Amino acid sequence: MKAPQTQFTVKQLRTFGRLACVLASLFFLTNESRAQTQVTGLSYGSLLGPSPTTVGEITYYNYNRTVATISTTEDNFAVNGTMASNVYFRRTSGGNNNATVFYDYNSYNSGQSGADAVVYGNGDSNPTLQEVMLSGNLTEGLRNPFANTNASASLLSNIERIDFYFSGGYTVTGTERLVFFDLENAGNKGDGFRIAAFTAVDGSNTPTAYANTGKLVNPDTFGDPVTSPTLGNSTYLRSSTTNGDNLTGTQSIAVLDSNSGGSSELYLVGIALSFQDLGISVGTKIYGYSLMAGDVSVGSNYNNASRLVNWTNGSTYLTNTDAETWGNMDFMGFGAQLAKPVPEPSTYGVIFVGLCASFFAVRHWRNGRQPRNAALSS
Repeated sequence: MKAPQTQFTVKQLRTFGRLACVLASLFFLTNESRAQTQVTGLSYGSLLGPSPTTVGEITYYNYNRTVATISTTEDNFAVNGTMASNVYFRRTSGGNNNATVFYDYNSYNSGQSGADAVVYGNGDSNPTLQEVMLSGNLTEGLRNPFANTNASASLLSNIERIDFYFSGGYTVTGTERLVFFDLENAGNKGDGFRIAAFTAVDGSNTPTAYANTGKLVNPDTFGDPVTSPTLGNSTYLRSSTTNGDNLTGTQSIAVLDSNSGGSSELYLVGIALSFQDLGISVGTKIYGYSLMAGDVSVGSNYNNASRLVNWTNGSTYLTNTDAETWGNMDFMGFGAQLAKPVPEPSTYGVIFVGLCASFFAVRHWRNGRQPRNAALSS
């Protein structure tokens, strides 16, 4: 005797199918509605290097353990999306034409024969700030690039804006994330900055229009410390130069963190942003995004974006940014490459299509089992 088969009415099958489609749609759309989130962890890929290069007082190991995935409080992301083609540093004509870069270092001995410092970061025979920010390397970054006051002269800068430019433009999908890391003292969770997307450029790739005034990322909104590329308790030093974006020339080197304990210990903390956080809709074509100090004066009008275009306008880009407040943000050599969700939305799309197809197939099969109507059977 055959076991009884469970029978569903057409109405029940329709209900199940519609529910499956709705659930799949919601599952797909959740990745497009996320806001600013904290980075809670990361995983590293293959180790590149070492390939030592010495420039002045520094030997660059060119050691890079690439970041494979980022975990946030809501999702996981792979760092394999579109990458900026250029990074530009917009400086005022006055002030200190300096650059301060920090490195996770292997050894430091001031006054020794040859290079004083051996660092894990990237560097060729002519290292530049652009190379640092395009490296994707969490062993190096920019130290207080927007600081104008309240520090020794060698540590102050006339950088007012950092532009990440995408050659040919980039169309926002809504699922990608911008990820940034700060080098922070123990117990702190990141310093603040402003970020805005630009929608037009001139022939020199200089922004001529912004979508809006962007987003102000407040201090202490990053995640807890994450593992460094050296997979241990890293030590850091800084190197200050006076040659603009070029990191050759006289290098003033000082240790920032020697693992002596206490509040001087430095750690990596991260934050993930969506383009929706920046007020950018899905399908919008942008040409990049700009980082700037949190004290940039944009007024109360969110759409007053024209104020961001001219970085030499002292009423917008203030030239007295304090190194202890809005000038205190350190940017790791990261943020030029977009992160994509894991699994990618295409996977959700396959699930969606599959569930809906199953619904219609079952419905077709169920209808095919119904008795023919009287007209056909007569």
